[in-house]
Amino acid sequence: MREVIKHKAGQIYLVVLLFTIIAMLYIVRYFSQKILVFGLLPLPFFAGICFLVLWAIAYLVYFFRYWPYR
Repeated sequence: MREVIKHKAGQIYLVVLLFTIIAMLYIVRYFSQKILVFGLLPLPFFAGICFLVLWAIAYLVYFFRYWPYR
């Protein structure tokens, strides 16, 4: 973890993860309402997919492009 925090790209990676966690805490308030995205996906399922895709993209970009210990 020390390597990620001291590396500039690692700090950006952690900020992206922090923003997605904050967004997740914000969107949870709408889970009790019956909201359909694109007419067929419930909001909690769609939000979960979006967060997983963002985390996967952040992970792949950081660890395959900016990882300092290749």
